[in-house]
Amino acid sequence: MEGFTDSIQGVEIIISEVDGILTNGVYPVDELGNVPFKSFYHKDFEAINILKKYFRVVFISADNKVNYNMFRAKQIPFYYEPKKKKQALLHALKRYSLTPDQAIYMGSTYSDIDCMRQVPISVCPEDSVPQVKNLANTVLPIFGGDGVFCQLYEFLRPEIQRRLSK
Repeated sequence: MEGFTDSIQGVEIIISEVDGILTNGVYPVDELGNVPFKSFYHKDFEAINILKKYFRVVFISADNKVNYNMFRAKQIPFYYEPKKKKQALLHALKRYSLTPDQAIYMGSTYSDIDCMRQVPISVCPEDSVPQVKNLANTVLPIFGGDGVFCQLYEFLRPEIQRRLSK
């Protein structure tokens, strides 16, 4: 993990997908195609609030089965582009006048591959699809929905400490 923590000094933003990171990627669908609920790991939101003190944290999705109101209530920026997650990524970077070199991307599935190719620093959870694991700079030793942002916070703590000591 040393290479990972050494390469994040210029990082200003953490961009992540939702399903497979905050959730385990499994959700119920009724006979009409509605998603009545998703399960989130509450401690991840605590970690996100800490990370927001040192980095911008935004979420992107190409799936419209995400609860936008929850992100709004938690004051977490969210970008949605139907079937074009890479466009949501570029929109988020443009919104904050940042480049891909200033970002960490966190994904877990096939629709994240284009985003991971755009951003030089990427991470994923252990249960990500093989192509994503092969592209990621770091595979976090945890499954999606089980505290991925908590684990990311632990890896970023040395950088946070460095920033605090300035």
